[in-house]
Amino acid sequence: MKRILKVITALILIAVSQQADNAAAADDGWKLKKRQDGIYAFLRDYPGSGLKEFRGVMYVKGVRLSSMVATFDDTASYPRWMHNCTESKLLKYMNVQERITYTVTHAPWPASDRDVIVYSLMTQNPDDLSVTIAITGKPDYIPPQKGRLRIPMMKASWTFRPLKTGDVMVVYQTVTDPGGPLPLSLLNLSVVDLPFLTMQKFRNVVREDRYAAAMYPVISEPMVN
Repeated sequence: MKRILKVITALILIAVSQQADNAAAADDGWKLKKRQDGIYAFLRDYPGSGLKEFRGVMYVKGVRLSSMVATFDDTASYPRWMHNCTESKLLKYMNVQERITYTVTHAPWPASDRDVIVYSLMTQNPDDLSVTIAITGKPDYIPPQKGRLRIPMMKASWTFRPLKTGDVMVVYQTVTDPGGPLPLSLLNLSVVDLPFLTMQKFRNVVREDRYAAAMYPVISEPMVN
């Protein structure tokens, strides 16, 4: 019996791995750069620039969509899961689906800390119930801040897609112009490791009790069999 369970578990892991690979391979140009701790990190060239675009895929079990949304809704939590984030502020709250936020990312010497202002829009697909948070940079929303270099361009999205297995497929995609020269070691960190570690931390924080009971009228949860 134990041997059968081990075989079944192995087959499930293989299927999940293939699904993650296919999730990125579906779009031309994505190349697997890192595969660790159940997270798959891909990069591709961003059209019309010398920038690299990141896509991360992971599967989270036993977490509701509303709990994931609640983590984003809690602006004060960002330094706990956005890697190297040292400050976060809510600049404008339109509703639970729209907001403008300000965050600061620490950059080791000799680089300057970066700050970014972004507009976030949350939507839900009525067909598969996937929730997407689209993030767009708004660099001119507030004046430059002393001692910080403003990120001139950022585009990102988080997608939470519930699966029949009970897992939620999380896809994080982002491209950022860091705004000024960076040492090669820091540039590599910002392109792959920073978003990868952000996904890793998000997966832990989203499970906390403070988000477990969150409810949002605009979010439909999948039926549990």
